[in-house]
Parts: sequence; C-alpha cells; structure tokens
Amino acid sequence: MICNKENYMKKPFTLFFILIFTIVLASCGAKEYPDIIATMFPQYDFAKQIAGDDFKVSLLVPPGTEIHEYEVTSQDMVKIKKSKLFIFTSLEIDNWIGDVNTIGGDDTIVMNLSEHYTRVPLTYAEPILIPLDEEAIHANTLHFWTDPANAVQLIEAILEQMITLDPSKEDEMRVRAQNYISQINESSNDFTDFMDEGSGMFLGSILYFAGHNALGSFGQRYGLNIISLFEDFKPDADLTSNELIIFTNLVKNAGTHFLFIEELVEPKAARAIQLELSVKYQLNLLELHGYHNVSVEDFEQGVSYKDLLDRNITNIKQVLFESTLL
Repeated sequence: MICNKENYMKKPFTLFFILIFTIVLASCGAKEYPDIIATMFPQYDFAKQIAGDDFKVSLLVPPGTEIHEYEVTSQDMVKIKKSKLFIFTSLEIDNWIGDVNTIGGDDTIVMNLSEHYTRVPLTYAEPILIPLDEEAIHANTLHFWTDPANAVQLIEAILEQMITLDPSKEDEMRVRAQNYISQINESSNDFTDFMDEGSGMFLGSILYFAGHNALGSFGQRYGLNIISLFEDFKPDADLTSNELIIFTNLVKNAGTHFLFIEELVEPKAARAIQLELSVKYQLNLLELHGYHNVSVEDFEQGVSYKDLLDRNITNIKQVLFESTLL
C-alpha cells in the first residue's frame, strides 16, 4: 500500500476543522434564553431588582418603543415558552396573549400582574379629589402600576414567584426586595409629607396632561387631580386648525402655564398649542412618566421605577411651586 503523504498531512487539518465546526453548531443549538420575561418596564425593573445576578431578566418590548404600538414576533413567543417565569401586565394591556394557558412552555410560570394587588384606600376625598366618571375610573384601574402603593404589592408578589424558581436564593432575594420597597416607600412618604405641609396648600391642585391619562391613580394617592386635556386624541398627531383652536382654548381656560406630556411620544399637539400661545404667554412642557417603557438612554443608564418616580415628583413640585408665583 502506498501512502500519499500529502493526503496524510491534510487529515489532521480536516479533522480539526470538522471539530471546530461541530463545536460551533453545538453552541448555536445551546442558545441561552432569559429566565424571566416581562412585557413592560415596571415588572422588568421589579424582577431585576430582586434577581441581582441570580436570574437573567429580559424586557420583551425593546427600550425606546411605545408599548401600544409594539407587535410581538415569533422569536418573542419562543423566548416566552423557554422562560421560567413570564410576567405580563394584564390581558387588556397585553391583548395579544389570548390564552394564558398556552402562552408559556410546560415549565413556565405565567403571572398576570393585574391579579396581584389590592387597591389601598386613598387618604384624600372630596372636595380635594374631583369625582371621577366611569372612563376615568377605568383608566386608573388599567394603569394600576403608577400608584407606588400598588407597586410595593407587585414587588412582593413577584418575589414570591421568583422564590419558587430557586428556593436556595430566598434570603438574598427577600433582602433585595425589601431594600427596594423601602426606597420606593421613602420617596412616596416624602412626597406625601410635602403635600401635607403648609396646611395642605397644594392639595387638590389640578395638573393638565397632554396624552392618555395614565397617571390619575398616581395623582389621587397624593391629593392631586391629573386631567387629560384630550383623552381621545393621539399626542403625536398633527392638529387640524379647528382642533388647534379647541385645545388652545382648553389650555387658556384652564389658566395653566404648564402642560405635562407623556414619555416616548412626540408631543406634536402640545408643541402646536405651545407655539399658538407663545405670543401671549409661555406654556412650559414637562414630562410625566407613565412607566410603560423607558428610552434607550435611560435603559442603558440603569434607570429604575424608583428613579422615574423621583423624576415625576421633581417635575410636579416645580409646577406647584411656580404656579404660586404666577
């Protein structure tokens, strides 16, 4: 038998490349999926704060995306089925879910966040709080996460579900959850004290919001009335001349020099009103964050629910203080 030296020398290299190719294929097949999937920022942040480095938590809707416009992909569905815990907001918010019994995999815990809190009684009533119509009550219920009193309960509920994923990490997770709850409660209590100061001079104040009213529940917690100027109008849409007149008059009649806008939406309508009024007086636009999702910049900087709460409180205090000077 004659051995071809050239072919003999090629065999080790051939076997080497086959081995590398096999390893690459194996690594592709062993793709890692997040342990916990959250459809919206609040529950993502709560789970992330509790998890530390113990679990991989993923936000389903990409940062910077307006959740009402997001369409779930087939890849999203695969991630959900591969997850250990899937946390969604509610069937009304996440109406693409359909059947909660089939959305997850065989071992996925599916958690409907809207079923894990009890409305904490309000401190204030009439005449401080304006009576709500049925539509406003529904909006408050729909956006339950904006009330820090509810957020605390949501953190506690998510904690209990996460403990079932790895009971050996219970003590560490409880400590992290309690620390975060304490931070939120501190911000909330400080704002309550602020509202009660000076014989409650700011209680019952009306704040005007250019967008869908996601923060009515938040406002009521602190004795504030947050009213949407155009509930059924999209804030990123262009105004017709007639709409501009109507909405400008609403702002003028309200006598406000401040208009709150929502996050991740181009406030075309608010800016048009601002420009229309600029000849007579200055209308200031400030963000009032509904926590639905965060910008890419905020996400990369690790901004939390508590940070957004503090940001909202700071903006509201500015409006309340400056309104007394007008």
